[in-house]
Amino acid sequence: MIEMTWYRIGVDPGLSGAVAVLDDTGDLALLSDLPTLAAGKGAKISRRLDPAGLARLLEPYRGKVTLALVEQVAARPGQGVASVFSLGDSFGTIRAVLACLAVPVRLVPPAEWKRAYRLDSDKERARAKAIELFPSADLHRKADHNRAEALLMARFALSVSRPQH
Repeated sequence: MIEMTWYRIGVDPGLSGAVAVLDDTGDLALLSDLPTLAAGKGAKISRRLDPAGLARLLEPYRGKVTLALVEQVAARPGQGVASVFSLGDSFGTIRAVLACLAVPVRLVPPAEWKRAYRLDSDKERARAKAIELFPSADLHRKADHNRAEALLMARFALSVSRPQH
């Protein structure tokens, strides 16, 4: 009998978000910024999440994922309307791509997965923890905190899901 490798996914939503995939032994299979596209024209050019690009990144894991944890997002006081709309659009796009790939999804509040690592809202502490747990991961820039959080969520997913034998 051939043993199947199962995967867990962690997604930190947003235009500067990231996705991480770990196999069932905890080895890193994928760590990437979320792909984006230019949207709009002229002075109004902005970015949006690229659903086809995200699907291409995750396609190799189709049918082999026991759980994807997506950080649950919410509007915060003082956040602009455009910013909240953009985050919501990215969040919905991520969920739609995962659904199209038949990936089981669980929304996880930041406090829940961060508690497992004794982290607070300090993104630099999350990056340091991810570097400690995954020293070979590409997390060397301060801006890699989104990759770090996606990676920690994928690792947290290992503790809350088991392979579907």
